[in-house]
Amino acid sequence: MNDSSKDEHIELPALSGDNPLGFLAALGVVAALHQTGEKEIRLSWKWNVVSWIPILHGFIGDKVSLVKKLADALKGRAVSKEAEKEEQKAKKAFKTAKRNWNKAKKRKAEKSELSCLEEERKHCEKDWQNALKNASESPELALGQRPDVEKDVYYNFAQDFLDKPLRLNRIAIDMLAAFGSDAVVARESNGKEKSRIEVTPFCFIKGSGNQFFLDTARCLMNKVEMREKKLYKGEKEPLYKALFQEWDYLDETLSMRWDPLDDRRYALMDIDPSDPKSKSGTVWMANLLAYRALALFPSAPVKRQLKTTGWIRLEESKKERDVFTWPIWDKPIGVETIRSLLQHSEMVKKSPSLKKLIPLGVCAYFRAKRIQEGKFFNFSPAYPPV
Repeated sequence: MNDSSKDEHIELPALSGDNPLGFLAALGVVAALHQTGEKEIRLSWKWNVVSWIPILHGFIGDKVSLVKKLADALKGRAVSKEAEKEEQKAKKAFKTAKRNWNKAKKRKAEKSELSCLEEERKHCEKDWQNALKNASESPELALGQRPDVEKDVYYNFAQDFLDKPLRLNRIAIDMLAAFGSDAVVARESNGKEKSRIEVTPFCFIKGSGNQFFLDTARCLMNKVEMREKKLYKGEKEPLYKALFQEWDYLDETLSMRWDPLDDRRYALMDIDPSDPKSKSGTVWMANLLAYRALALFPSAPVKRQLKTTGWIRLEESKKERDVFTWPIWDKPIGVETIRSLLQHSEMVKKSPSLKKLIPLGVCAYFRAKRIQEGKFFNFSPAYPPV
């Protein structure tokens, strides 16, 4: 560890540790910087009377240079107009093939016709994914609109990255490990296996409102790209505001739904959610940073079930509910130590013991429930597990 008297540090006061989105965004800062080669980056938390705020250590530079570095990492690689056109063309062909296959299944077409249409669907999907590889800002986005793809599609996609040097594909491999595993497929309510993989419980967007998990991440990266000419202008930069100013929630539509304020059920609001005056708002760059934090939350198969770092399923009122638990620590630690701490066994116990975690530098922890209302998923407000 470096001499603390020489330690460079920057406080990120807009990110609150008791908000799942704020916590994930703070980890996203560390993950994104580490992936750019900033190996000395460390993170700690500080109590500021009303909440825990993160402190970034080891970055040489001021707030504006930090914003510039993060923006370059978050926006991904440049995509040509030609690649975008080819991707849209392939996507349209895949949607048509998929629609024809679904229609044939509904009218109970003959087996030979179904087989032919299924082959056409798979062929078009493969063409689309190949086009996506050239039109994606980040390599894992070439998986499609959503991470819970068919088992063989996920396996073949991941294998392409494993066959290449690890250092060139570290981001993609970490993100794919967070999304799920080809060893665990989703199941219907009756227990019957589906063809798609079981997806990480962090996936709150599954098509409702025509929004998809990976599509949303792609659009958020494009928001960084769209603002490129206006970047690095101090407090007017949206990424700067997401890190250093109180969130104004003026951004629209693009949300990973990890902020408890995304829960807009009628009973929780003082206005009709359908009222035009009641537009939902979010913070684009906080959501994008939080997405990058998923690299620190791998999933793995355990007894034919998918287990994701920080998540546990608890019984509540005779109903099982997924809950996410995360620690707060007051000593600066690097990305690998953070990864290890997130995977500590106490984090996935019904009643974690803070006494056992204090020697590791943990000074608090929080838990949030994964709530489903209809087709929408949200986090509950955070609370300390007891």
